[in-house]
Amino acid sequence: MEPTEPDRYRPWRAKHFEAAEIDSLKAPPGVEDYLENAFLYRRIPPVSFNGEPVDTTMRWFAGSSAAFLHAISRNPGMTGRRKEDDAADSMDGLLVCFISHGRVEVETDGQFLNVEEGAVFTLDTSVPHVMRNYPGHVVAIFLARSRVTAAVDTARLAGIAGRVFTGGELADLFALHVRYMVDALGNVSPATFDIALTTAADVAVAMIRQAEASPAEERSHLVARAKTIIATASADPELNTAKIAAMLNVSRTSLYDAFADQGLKIATYLRDHRLRAFLQLLRSSPTAPIQDLARAAGFGSSASDFTKLFRRVYGTSPSDMRATLLAEKTTQPD
Repeated sequence: MEPTEPDRYRPWRAKHFEAAEIDSLKAPPGVEDYLENAFLYRRIPPVSFNGEPVDTTMRWFAGSSAAFLHAISRNPGMTGRRKEDDAADSMDGLLVCFISHGRVEVETDGQFLNVEEGAVFTLDTSVPHVMRNYPGHVVAIFLARSRVTAAVDTARLAGIAGRVFTGGELADLFALHVRYMVDALGNVSPATFDIALTTAADVAVAMIRQAEASPAEERSHLVARAKTIIATASADPELNTAKIAAMLNVSRTSLYDAFADQGLKIATYLRDHRLRAFLQLLRSSPTAPIQDLARAAGFGSSASDFTKLFRRVYGTSPSDMRATLLAEKTTQPD
């Protein structure tokens, strides 16, 4: 009696391994997220751009030291990882990605990547990202953070989300291993595939360790991350340079130097961001007390201190600015 083959659309286990293949067009009726039982991205349903049914196949293999995910999209779509997913699961590490076909756009950590077939880049599971394919086939090797930090200096992991490695010797070697695994999954034994996956993961770690970002690139990434914090938390009056530096796990001097590279001062950038927020509130809330709007924009100082600051920057008082804005609003044509 010949052994029966495992159902390709249901996860199967063989000792330490798990592998499966799931097709979006064969999802059970009533399942909103056809990946709800998948190993990776199980809460992120790919969304079609044009309203047509999602036509995607996900293949994965959870090995002894890493995991393999192959996303095959046959129509344009979008997937990603949100902030709440980091809190909802124990998937903490890096995704070393390879575009095996097509073109993909990636947004993460304040960066926008437009990557095509052959590209190698990294994502961080703790940093939200969005991937749009047109269409595209993406392979991701998941490396647990503990494995990466044991082999790579922590400083080299700063700004790792969205870092592109394409063109390097180790990136080319990584691509060779990944292309083999794309064809080998399901055609070799789990033990053999796990050896290939472990080897690819070792190459990925070596690639990350070797490809140190230039000081200028690291400072640019640092500025982008600081600006993201300011954009989301500037309403907190306790947010200042020291707190931002602590949130980014860097020194204040590093922040000063990074912003100076771009001709900026971080304290001035934070102040100006809050002033713009105040002006928006001034326009939208014509009767609210000035000090209430100042606090809502992140200014925790006294009313007199805020008025002095505002006058120094704009050459007029907040109340006079409000009168000017209201006058402009009433004279605008309908």
